[in-house]
Amino acid sequence: LAIREEKLGIHYKTAILYEVIGSAVLQQHQNLEKAEEMFRKAVDIKLQVLPQNHPDLLDAYQKLAVPLQRQDKFSEATKIQKLVLAGLLKEHGEDHHTVVNAYVGTASMLQAQNRLDDALQMLDKSIEVCSRLQQRDIDNFDPRLLEMTFKQKAGVLSAQGNFEGATEIFKAVLFLNKNVRGEMDTKETAEAYESLAKLYIQQEMANDAFNALTKALQIYQTLPGDFRSLLRIGEIEQTLEMLLPEKESNDLNEVGLEMRAQGDLETAIQLFQQALDIHNDNYDFHPNTAAIYENISAVKEEQGLLQDAVSASAEAVKLRRRNPGDDHPDTKARMEAHKSLLTRLLFAIGAK
Repeated sequence: LAIREEKLGIHYKTAILYEVIGSAVLQQHQNLEKAEEMFRKAVDIKLQVLPQNHPDLLDAYQKLAVPLQRQDKFSEATKIQKLVLAGLLKEHGEDHHTVVNAYVGTASMLQAQNRLDDALQMLDKSIEVCSRLQQRDIDNFDPRLLEMTFKQKAGVLSAQGNFEGATEIFKAVLFLNKNVRGEMDTKETAEAYESLAKLYIQQEMANDAFNALTKALQIYQTLPGDFRSLLRIGEIEQTLEMLLPEKESNDLNEVGLEMRAQGDLETAIQLFQQALDIHNDNYDFHPNTAAIYENISAVKEEQGLLQDAVSASAEAVKLRRRNPGDDHPDTKARMEAHKSLLTRLLFAIGAK
């Protein structure tokens, strides 16, 4: 660099070397301030030697936005990303792969500032561009553009609390890997299954989370044993161990429901009780325990054991009032059902 500065001065090759050094200190040493300094110098030189909206100049701006974002300098990073987007639109029009990258980059900046609706608008535009590019030349369309957009959108939806929407997005990512890219045993696929599992956990869908993590683990175990893969395997195994009691309880509960539907109430009660025992042995509190008590109450009611049905229902009410709370529709519905059941019991006692 010193030689280039001395011999060439303000020159394109000098700017390139600044970018090389900036990338190195960013990736290898995580020195954000030094990386920002290097990328700023590269931008300053390219501004002087390249025409406006030149792809290499816009690329330099995008490199500068990375350390700015990581230092929480969101205002400047967002301005840069919007400048890049405007330049690409002017240079290439909207239907170009670099525009997709710019939309996703801008969305990332907006998400970091909690401007989630604005981020979604950028990502929806990116999806529209991908759709047009695919329709125009499906053989040469790079599905990674769509995958990148989907992953970013799933992150925004998760930040909004829309876990169901984010789940559907990650299912689409896995569909792309399998049916478009023809890849299933890659690190990216394993990471997608992990992300899907986290969303299932957020929705208290233990069985689905367990299955997704199991697939992620199987893929990691087939990959070369680099440090990160080994680390992920260890963490996934710990999470699977944590999820196992809930999965076993859910399996018993589901079979219990099948037995009840077939009229085998004694077997159903035994299965529900086993599911309840797993919860009591492993959790101080679990939101799904209420559903097990409700199932026990329903079977006891069908058996004509109203006192036992009321007792189980009372436990369900107590748990639902604790979580999700008195104002939640599920809690209100349970409380109404409990009142009705209690009234029936009181009338039965009165009749006797």
